[in-house]
Amino acid sequence: MQLPTGRTMLFPFISIWWEPMSQLRRSLAASITLALLATTLSISVVAAAPTPLMPDLGMARLRGFSVDRTSTPGKTKLRFTTVIINIGDGPFQAFGHGPKTNGELLVDGMIKDSAGNWSSYATPYHMIFAGDAHQHWHVKDIERYVLRNTAGQNKGTGEKHGFCFYDNEEFDLSLPGAPSSPRYTGCGRNQDTNVTVGLSVGWGDHYPAKIPDQYIDITGLPSGNYTLTATADPGRGFMERCEGNNITTATLHITSTSVTVVTAGTPSKRC
Repeated sequence: MQLPTGRTMLFPFISIWWEPMSQLRRSLAASITLALLATTLSISVVAAAPTPLMPDLGMARLRGFSVDRTSTPGKTKLRFTTVIINIGDGPFQAFGHGPKTNGELLVDGMIKDSAGNWSSYATPYHMIFAGDAHQHWHVKDIERYVLRNTAGQNKGTGEKHGFCFYDNEEFDLSLPGAPSSPRYTGCGRNQDTNVTVGLSVGWGDHYPAKIPDQYIDITGLPSGNYTLTATADPGRGFMERCEGNNITTATLHITSTSVTVVTAGTPSKRC
Protein backbone atom coordinates (compact mmCIF):
# COMPACT_ATOMS: atom_id res chain seq x y z
CA MET A 1 0.00 0.00 0.00
CA GLN A 2 1.44 3.35 -1.02
CA LEU A 3 1.42 6.39 1.30
CA PRO A 4 0.17 9.63 -0.22
CA THR A 5 2.71 12.31 -0.90
CA GLY A 6 2.55 15.02 1.81
CA ARG A 7 3.97 16.52 5.07
CA THR A 8 3.32 14.31 8.11
CA MET A 9 4.40 15.01 11.78
CA LEU A 10 6.44 12.18 13.32
CA PHE A 11 7.31 14.01 16.60
CA PRO A 12 6.26 17.36 18.11
CA PHE A 13 9.44 19.11 16.98
CA ILE A 14 10.43 17.29 13.76
CA SER A 15 8.78 16.50 10.47
CA ILE A 16 9.83 14.43 7.47
CA TRP A 17 8.65 14.91 3.87
CA TRP A 18 6.99 11.66 2.95
CA GLU A 19 7.44 10.42 -0.60
CA PRO A 20 6.49 7.03 -1.94
CA MET A 21 9.15 4.93 -0.22
CA SER A 22 10.24 1.41 0.23
CA GLN A 23 9.72 -0.59 3.40
CA LEU A 24 13.40 -0.02 4.23
CA ARG A 25 13.03 3.76 4.15
CA ARG A 26 9.92 3.61 6.33
CA SER A 27 11.76 1.47 8.89
CA LEU A 28 14.68 3.89 8.91
CA ALA A 29 12.40 6.87 9.55
CA ALA A 30 10.69 5.04 12.41
CA SER A 31 14.07 4.18 13.96
CA ILE A 32 15.18 7.82 13.83
CA THR A 33 11.96 8.93 15.52
CA LEU A 34 12.35 6.40 18.34
CA ALA A 35 15.98 7.41 18.87
CA LEU A 36 15.03 11.09 19.15
CA LEU A 37 12.25 10.24 21.59
CA ALA A 38 14.60 8.21 23.78
CA THR A 39 17.18 11.02 23.79
CA THR A 40 14.56 13.60 24.73
CA LEU A 41 13.24 11.48 27.59
CA SER A 42 16.79 10.91 28.85
CA ILE A 43 17.52 14.64 28.86
CA SER A 44 14.26 15.32 30.71
CA VAL A 45 15.12 12.81 33.43
CA VAL A 46 18.59 14.34 33.98
CA ALA A 47 17.21 17.89 34.07
CA ALA A 48 14.57 16.93 36.64
CA ALA A 49 17.02 15.41 39.16
CA PRO A 50 16.90 17.51 42.38
CA THR A 51 20.09 19.07 43.71
CA PRO A 52 21.01 19.58 47.39
CA LEU A 53 20.76 23.15 48.70
CA MET A 54 23.73 23.20 51.04
CA PRO A 55 23.81 25.58 54.01
CA ASP A 56 26.97 27.50 54.85
CA LEU A 57 27.61 28.61 58.42
CA GLY A 58 29.74 31.60 59.27
CA MET A 59 30.09 34.46 61.74
CA ALA A 60 29.12 38.10 61.40
CA ARG A 61 31.57 40.79 62.52
CA LEU A 62 32.16 40.78 66.30
CA ARG A 63 30.87 43.82 68.18
CA GLY A 64 29.68 45.16 71.53
CA PHE A 65 33.01 44.80 73.37
CA SER A 66 33.33 45.75 77.03
CA VAL A 67 35.26 44.85 80.17
CA ASP A 68 33.01 43.65 83.00
CA ARG A 69 34.46 43.88 86.54
CA THR A 70 31.22 43.91 88.51
CA SER A 71 29.01 40.91 87.65
CA THR A 72 31.27 38.45 89.52
CA PRO A 73 33.41 39.79 92.40
CA GLY A 74 37.12 39.22 91.82
CA LYS A 75 36.68 38.29 88.16
CA THR A 76 37.33 40.38 85.02
CA LYS A 77 35.40 39.44 81.88
CA LEU A 78 35.72 40.40 78.24
CA ARG A 79 32.18 40.66 76.92
CA PHE A 80 31.17 40.77 73.25
CA THR A 81 28.25 40.16 70.90
CA THR A 82 28.27 37.42 68.27
CA VAL A 83 25.97 36.47 65.38
CA ILE A 84 26.14 33.05 63.72
CA ILE A 85 24.91 33.29 60.12
CA ASN A 86 23.83 31.12 57.18
CA ILE A 87 25.16 32.30 53.81
CA GLY A 88 24.57 29.08 51.87
CA ASP A 89 22.17 27.92 49.18
CA GLY A 90 19.58 26.43 51.52
CA PRO A 91 18.44 26.44 55.15
CA PHE A 92 20.65 25.18 57.96
CA GLN A 93 18.57 22.82 60.06
CA ALA A 94 19.35 20.58 63.03
CA PHE A 95 16.97 18.00 64.47
CA GLY A 96 17.30 16.93 68.10
CA HIS A 97 15.71 13.62 69.01
CA GLY A 98 15.60 10.98 71.70
CA PRO A 99 16.25 8.80 73.38
CA LYS A 100 17.78 11.21 75.85
CA THR A 101 21.31 10.38 76.95
CA ASN A 102 22.15 11.97 80.31
CA GLY A 103 19.36 14.45 79.63
CA GLU A 104 20.73 15.24 76.16
CA LEU A 105 19.25 14.79 72.70
CA LEU A 106 21.09 13.38 69.71
CA VAL A 107 21.40 15.79 66.78
CA ASP A 108 20.95 15.07 63.07
CA GLY A 109 21.75 17.52 60.31
CA MET A 110 19.07 18.10 57.67
CA ILE A 111 19.62 18.98 54.00
CA LYS A 112 16.86 20.32 51.74
CA ASP A 113 16.98 19.77 47.97
CA SER A 114 15.64 21.77 45.05
CA ALA A 115 12.49 19.63 44.95
CA GLY A 116 11.67 20.47 48.58
CA ASN A 117 12.67 17.08 50.00
CA TRP A 118 14.74 16.66 53.17
CA SER A 119 17.47 14.14 53.96
CA SER A 120 19.22 13.60 57.29
CA TYR A 121 22.60 12.48 58.61
CA ALA A 122 24.06 11.93 62.07
CA THR A 123 26.33 14.53 63.69
CA PRO A 124 28.59 14.38 66.77
CA TYR A 125 26.62 17.19 68.42
CA HIS A 126 24.09 16.98 71.25
CA MET A 127 21.33 19.24 72.59
CA ILE A 128 20.98 20.20 76.24
CA PHE A 129 18.20 21.99 78.08
CA ALA A 130 20.35 24.38 80.08
CA GLY A 131 22.32 27.60 80.10
CA ASP A 132 21.69 31.36 80.01
CA ALA A 133 18.65 31.00 82.29
CA HIS A 134 16.64 30.40 79.10
CA GLN A 135 13.89 27.84 78.87
CA HIS A 136 14.81 26.10 75.62
CA TRP A 137 17.21 23.61 74.06
CA HIS A 138 20.80 24.43 73.09
CA VAL A 139 23.19 22.74 70.67
CA LYS A 140 26.44 22.14 72.55
CA ASP A 141 29.64 23.71 71.23
CA ILE A 142 28.29 24.85 67.85
CA GLU A 143 30.34 28.03 68.35
CA ARG A 144 33.81 28.59 69.84
CA TYR A 145 35.55 31.77 71.00
CA VAL A 146 39.33 31.95 71.49
CA LEU A 147 41.49 34.89 72.65
CA ARG A 148 45.16 34.81 71.58
CA ASN A 149 48.13 37.09 72.21
CA THR A 150 50.41 38.40 69.46
CA ALA A 151 52.51 35.22 69.71
CA GLY A 152 49.45 33.12 68.91
CA GLN A 153 49.15 31.66 72.41
CA ASN A 154 45.69 30.81 73.70
CA LYS A 155 44.82 33.19 76.57
CA GLY A 156 41.18 32.32 77.09
CA THR A 157 38.12 30.62 75.63
CA GLY A 158 34.44 31.42 75.78
CA GLU A 159 32.44 30.32 78.81
CA LYS A 160 29.33 29.72 76.74
CA HIS A 161 28.99 26.18 75.39
CA GLY A 162 25.31 25.87 74.41
CA PHE A 163 23.51 27.77 71.67
CA CYS A 164 19.88 27.98 70.66
CA PHE A 165 19.83 29.39 67.14
CA TYR A 166 16.96 30.68 65.05
CA ASP A 167 16.18 33.59 62.71
CA ASN A 168 16.34 36.69 64.90
CA GLU A 169 18.64 39.05 62.97
CA GLU A 170 18.70 39.93 59.27
CA PHE A 171 22.17 39.51 57.78
CA ASP A 172 21.89 39.59 53.97
CA LEU A 173 18.40 39.14 52.53
CA SER A 174 19.72 39.74 49.01
CA LEU A 175 21.11 36.19 48.94
CA PRO A 176 19.20 33.79 46.65
CA GLY A 177 16.61 31.90 48.65
CA ALA A 178 16.62 34.30 51.62
CA PRO A 179 13.09 34.70 53.06
CA SER A 180 11.84 38.18 53.91
CA SER A 181 10.65 37.06 57.35
CA PRO A 182 11.88 34.51 59.92
CA ARG A 183 11.17 30.83 59.27
CA TYR A 184 12.82 29.45 62.42
CA THR A 185 11.46 31.03 65.59
CA GLY A 186 12.31 28.93 68.64
CA CYS A 187 14.14 26.05 70.29
CA GLY A 188 11.53 23.85 71.92
CA ARG A 189 10.50 23.18 75.52
CA ASN A 190 11.88 20.98 78.27
CA GLN A 191 9.39 18.14 77.73
CA ASP A 192 10.08 17.96 74.00
CA THR A 193 11.98 14.94 72.70
CA ASN A 194 11.93 16.15 69.08
CA VAL A 195 13.33 19.65 68.56
CA THR A 196 14.02 21.42 65.27
CA VAL A 197 16.24 24.51 65.16
CA GLY A 198 17.81 26.30 62.23
CA LEU A 199 18.82 29.36 60.27
CA SER A 200 17.30 30.48 56.99
CA VAL A 201 19.52 31.72 54.17
CA GLY A 202 20.57 35.32 54.85
CA TRP A 203 19.60 35.24 58.54
CA GLY A 204 21.59 35.11 61.75
CA ASP A 205 21.21 34.29 65.43
CA HIS A 206 22.24 37.16 67.69
CA TYR A 207 23.89 36.53 71.07
CA PRO A 208 24.25 39.85 72.92
CA ALA A 209 27.15 40.58 75.25
CA LYS A 210 24.83 40.85 78.27
CA ILE A 211 23.92 37.13 78.27
CA PRO A 212 25.39 35.57 81.46
CA ASP A 213 27.92 33.22 79.82
CA GLN A 214 28.76 35.37 76.79
CA TYR A 215 32.31 36.27 77.87
CA ILE A 216 35.95 35.21 78.19
CA ASP A 217 37.62 35.34 81.60
CA ILE A 218 40.55 37.81 81.36
CA THR A 219 41.34 38.06 85.07
CA GLY A 220 45.05 38.93 85.42
CA LEU A 221 45.55 39.29 81.66
CA PRO A 222 48.44 41.69 80.88
CA SER A 223 47.51 44.81 78.93
CA GLY A 224 48.22 44.55 75.21
CA ASN A 225 46.90 43.60 71.81
CA TYR A 226 44.98 40.36 71.38
CA THR A 227 43.08 38.58 68.61
CA LEU A 228 39.58 37.27 69.30
CA THR A 229 38.40 34.54 66.93
CA ALA A 230 34.83 33.26 66.71
CA THR A 231 34.19 30.00 64.83
CA ALA A 232 30.92 28.40 63.74
CA ASP A 233 30.76 24.59 63.73
CA PRO A 234 34.33 24.20 65.03
CA GLY A 235 34.02 20.41 65.03
CA ARG A 236 32.90 20.41 61.38
CA GLY A 237 30.08 18.06 62.27
CA PHE A 238 27.53 19.67 59.97
CA MET A 239 27.61 19.36 56.18
CA GLU A 240 28.12 22.74 54.54
CA ARG A 241 28.75 24.29 51.16
CA CYS A 242 32.34 24.87 52.34
CA GLU A 243 34.23 24.83 55.63
CA GLY A 244 36.93 27.44 55.09
CA ASN A 245 34.79 30.50 55.83
CA ASN A 246 33.44 29.69 59.30
CA ILE A 247 35.42 32.27 61.28
CA THR A 248 35.70 35.97 61.96
CA THR A 249 38.40 37.75 63.95
CA ALA A 250 38.92 41.09 65.66
CA THR A 251 42.13 42.61 67.00
CA LEU A 252 41.63 44.31 70.37
CA HIS A 253 43.71 46.35 72.80
CA ILE A 254 42.74 45.09 76.24
CA THR A 255 43.53 46.45 79.70
CA SER A 256 42.07 45.51 83.06
CA THR A 257 39.45 48.24 82.70
CA SER A 258 38.88 48.82 78.99
CA VAL A 259 38.88 47.35 75.49
CA THR A 260 39.55 49.19 72.23
CA VAL A 261 38.97 47.81 68.75
CA VAL A 262 42.21 47.90 66.71
CA THR A 263 40.87 46.00 63.70
CA ALA A 264 37.18 45.13 63.51
CA GLY A 265 37.66 42.31 61.04
CA THR A 266 35.12 41.16 58.47
CA PRO A 267 32.14 38.81 58.47
CA SER A 268 32.41 35.39 56.86
CA LYS A 269 32.18 35.55 53.07
CA ARG A 270 30.06 33.32 50.86
CA CYS A 271 32.32 30.71 49.26
